[in-house]
Amino acid sequence: MRRAYFIFVFSMIMPHIAVAQSVDNSKLDISEQPICFSLRNEADYRIFGNLATAQYMREDGIVARHRSNFRLDAAGSKDDKSGKYTDREDFCSYGPFLPDRMLILTLRTLFPVFECHTRIDTGQEIVIKGARRADDSGVITWAECFQADGTPSGKPAE
Repeated sequence: MRRAYFIFVFSMIMPHIAVAQSVDNSKLDISEQPICFSLRNEADYRIFGNLATAQYMREDGIVARHRSNFRLDAAGSKDDKSGKYTDREDFCSYGPFLPDRMLILTLRTLFPVFECHTRIDTGQEIVIKGARRADDSGVITWAECFQADGTPSGKPAE
C-alpha cells in the first residue's frame, strides 16, 4: 500500500516538474510599452471569455500566465447610466507574448467553446461573432482572430 501511494504521488508531481523546466524566461517577449487593442461583440447574446499570455516562470519556481476575464453584452448594448457601450472593451498587455505578439483568446459558456491565438499589435479590433444553427439547436460562437501575418481568420466549421 505504501508503495502504491508513493507511485501515485510521484506520478502526480513528475509532469509538473517537466513543465517547470521547459519555461525559459530569458526568451520571453515582453514589451516596454503596453500594446493596446479592442474586443467587440457582434453576437446578439452575452459573451464570456478570457485573454491569456504565454507561460513564464515566477521567482518561486512556479509556472504561471497572466489572464484577464471579460464579459461583453449583446451587440449594441449600452449602460443605462453612463451611455457607454457594454458590448466592447479595451485591453492592454505587456506580455509575455506568444510568438508574433499573440495572446490566447478563449470564449466560454460553462466550458470553453472557442479558442485561438490572435495577434494584437495590428491595431485592428478583434470582433466576436455568433450565429444561430440552422436546425435551431443553439449557437456557434467564434472570433475573427489575427494570424501571424496579420490577416483575420475565418469562421470555424460547425
